[in-house]
Amino acid sequence: VDHSSGLGSGFVIDSEGHILTNAHVVNGVQGDITVSFSNNEKVVAKVIGVDNATDVAVLKVDVPSSALTVIPLGDSAGLKVGSGVVAIGNPFGQDRTVTSGIISAVARSIQAPNGFSINGAIQTDAAINHGNSGGPLLDMSGQVIGINSQIASQNGGNVGIGFAVPIDTVRPIVASIIASGTAQHAWIGIQGRELTPGLAEKLGLTVVMELLNSKVNHADYMYDH
Repeated sequence: VDHSSGLGSGFVIDSEGHILTNAHVVNGVQGDITVSFSNNEKVVAKVIGVDNATDVAVLKVDVPSSALTVIPLGDSAGLKVGSGVVAIGNPFGQDRTVTSGIISAVARSIQAPNGFSINGAIQTDAAINHGNSGGPLLDMSGQVIGINSQIASQNGGNVGIGFAVPIDTVRPIVASIIASGTAQHAWIGIQGRELTPGLAEKLGLTVVMELLNSKVNHADYMYDH
């Protein structure tokens, strides 16, 4: 995946030409996004939808299905630390680079482009660098278990700590984007406040209201004396 402001990676998920990549790869793009295939054919891609809460973007290219090689999606549930993995991407513009490693840890938490947390991230020591973002992390059966998205590094280069968004997190987001162009999320917000006798009365909490009134009256009695 190439555009005027940077490089990234991606992979084809169906015969209709849908391609997965990271949201941060296409965010802020000015101009066309070009997808380069293994036969060096370059095609302009359309952004179908972006979800900054999971760092996922869906692109689409208009090419015959015979020109596409679809990569199978696997499962990220039950991954074992120590299992072998392979990353494919476009680090520093070196297209179709393959690196290998193991699953270093699971259930990590990384930050999405909108500042929210992406839980269940896969940590790997497979070499991931700038330009790998959006590429697939594969298990040893050749199935996608995650989207390579971030690295932890003091100098900006690979130091053996990379993170992938798990494919089980990605799958429903992608389905929603393809169906409607947007991803739907349910958020729960909780805000605390002091429970006063007046608020308890409004909420119909009669027992709590009696206890609160008892405490207030007792406090007033102690103050008066």
